[in-house]
Amino acid sequence: MVKIKTRATLYAMGLVLLLIAIFTFTIIQNKNKILEEKTQAHRELLKNSFDLAISDTNADLTILAYKLSSDRAVIDAFASRDREKLYRLSLPYFEEAKQQGEVDLTGFIGADGTHFLRLQDPKKYGDNILDKRPMLAYAIHSRKPITSLDVTLYDVAVVSIIPIYKNGTFIGLLQTVARIDRVQKRLDAHSGIKSAIAFDTKRVNGLLPDEKRIRYHGFSLVSSNNALFERLPSDFTFLKSNRYTIDGRNYVIASRPLSDYQNHTIAMMTCAFDITDDVQDYRSEIRNLLIISFVSLGIIWVILHYGFQLLLRRIDRDAEIAVGLNRELEHRLYTDHLTSLPNRHALIRDMDHENFYALMLINIDNFKEINDFYGHQMGDHTLLKLATSLQEMIAALPMKLYKMPSDEYALLVTEPMSLSKLNAARTSIIDTLEEKHYDFEGASIYISLTVGMDIVNGSRKHNPFALLINADMALKSAKKRHLSYLLYDETMQIKQEYQNNIQWSKKVKEAAEENRFVLYYQPIFDHTNHNVVEYEALIRMIDKDGSIVSPAYFLPAAKQSRLYPLITRFLVNEVFAMLEKTPHSYSINFSVDDIIDAPTREYVIEKLRRFPAHGKRIIFELLESEGIENYNEVSTFIAEVKQFGCQIAIDDFGTGYSNFAHIIKLDVDILKIDGSLIRHIDSDPNAQTILTAVSEFSKHLGLKTVAEFVHNEAVYDKCREMGIDYMQGYYLAEPKPL
Repeated sequence: MVKIKTRATLYAMGLVLLLIAIFTFTIIQNKNKILEEKTQAHRELLKNSFDLAISDTNADLTILAYKLSSDRAVIDAFASRDREKLYRLSLPYFEEAKQQGEVDLTGFIGADGTHFLRLQDPKKYGDNILDKRPMLAYAIHSRKPITSLDVTLYDVAVVSIIPIYKNGTFIGLLQTVARIDRVQKRLDAHSGIKSAIAFDTKRVNGLLPDEKRIRYHGFSLVSSNNALFERLPSDFTFLKSNRYTIDGRNYVIASRPLSDYQNHTIAMMTCAFDITDDVQDYRSEIRNLLIISFVSLGIIWVILHYGFQLLLRRIDRDAEIAVGLNRELEHRLYTDHLTSLPNRHALIRDMDHENFYALMLINIDNFKEINDFYGHQMGDHTLLKLATSLQEMIAALPMKLYKMPSDEYALLVTEPMSLSKLNAARTSIIDTLEEKHYDFEGASIYISLTVGMDIVNGSRKHNPFALLINADMALKSAKKRHLSYLLYDETMQIKQEYQNNIQWSKKVKEAAEENRFVLYYQPIFDHTNHNVVEYEALIRMIDKDGSIVSPAYFLPAAKQSRLYPLITRFLVNEVFAMLEKTPHSYSINFSVDDIIDAPTREYVIEKLRRFPAHGKRIIFELLESEGIENYNEVSTFIAEVKQFGCQIAIDDFGTGYSNFAHIIKLDVDILKIDGSLIRHIDSDPNAQTILTAVSEFSKHLGLKTVAEFVHNEAVYDKCREMGIDYMQGYYLAEPKPL
């Protein structure tokens, strides 16, 4: 019996040992799988974070290049070889981009490859480095836009080069550069990723100083944001993503080749993510598992029955944690925190992996004013409600909704649709949304929207970034032209605006030469006695056929063609002539451009010095909708003209950058309330609330108020009832020559 019992015990223990060994092996395999899943999630995070960092850097460079190349004055200065003027015009764009961390170097290169202007070092010019910069030589030869990683004389960088033409003639290149450490900083800032750049040793030698760079497999380490890349193990390879142990820490290190404009691999971007905690958790769990397994031998059947159930439950829990971690990482990376909609990163990801046919970008007009006037809570409430409405509107359409930064949304069309159907869907969506209002704590908000769209042409699949950039260009162009919608067209910026500018510039120049400008005057009335308190001087152009042209058509072209100061001087001269002939007071529209233009400002001050008695009958209307941002120059101008008795009015108050703080800081006398508030004052409770606040604020500060766009009797009576001092509009009198 003893032998049988012993044998049975041995058999039982052997069976238990076998079972424990089998279960232990199975559990270890599952743990390995969980660790590998976590590691793979980190690899994906590395890849996605790098793609986003590079794309954002490329986009920043492209936007700066677009701004500079779209400025006609910049191109004219470059073409005329006026270095000082080119530097003065281009520097604000460069400094703004550099301050925002978007660019390090920007320069203009002549058609012969000679550096004409380096904005970061304007004293250095005239050198030709085409022999050291094949990318520049290729750009000169091909005259095509290039965006690529490159080794410059200063550093390794992301470089964007675009050709510059004037009147169809190639005049040189515009180069924008961001050092590679900006990409690395974005990786570190957004995802805590350590990164390094290793360049082809043959390529980098002779271009960058040899500072005893560390070399790996034919590549030289030129930039890193962590010292661990200087201590990579001997078995490290660029070709495969692996887990490595360095200084007692565990990392997932992955590399990806970086190609130049000729698609030659010139560098390796190597990224590292610390997974020490995951590895330690894995080892700790395996160690605990073995301890439990050996202890279970002492109490064989109990541990066999209960212990493994506990371990299996723990395995399931760990697997759920791993899945939850992956989901949380993906959620944070691809979801907007306010609306819970997929964000811009998700849009780029989806366009990179799925078929798409068109992209609409939808922007809320004047959203900043909603935030400033009603507060950010109302702004967030509006964004949430609009997101819900958009989701309802596209429920039956082949579209996906994404929340873009700030007050912008994107609709990605995922199935083919004809242009007519797309336009019908867009019109239905926007019209419905603009008819809605959003209530929050007693306030009702109506919104207007602007849409920019780009469509995939034919069977060729768009580059996702190109589609996004094109739709954004269409949106910005629509806003600039005050349109509610615009479809991207490759020629719309180059030909349409160019032709319009040429046409109106020619008309303005001819009108100036032939003295075909005239002033119309619109009276402003005191409703208490119906007397005219002043006349507003309004510029008009007489076309060759005798028709009267509104300034909305010719002033933008005049500003771009340097004729604007001539028009301002004409207006000032005519008003001073009227002051000599009549006893009336006159108001002159004066823009921020006029104030910051030294010759124009001096011309006005000299006029006031010559005719000091006229100052008390002049009101300068500052165009508030253009944004009174440079308080120093504006305040100085106000102080100068007030010495002669002039008054200051803020025009279009209630639009643009309207802010009571502006009025308090600036010594103004009159607020002219914009027609958008006055137009429906007789029936719009919200407008009445705002007008009451403006009226009370003005009376408290001793300011006079003028209601613009008084177009009927009901509006007139309501403005008078609400305490507005003066009235102006077609109901009272139309602008006409005196």
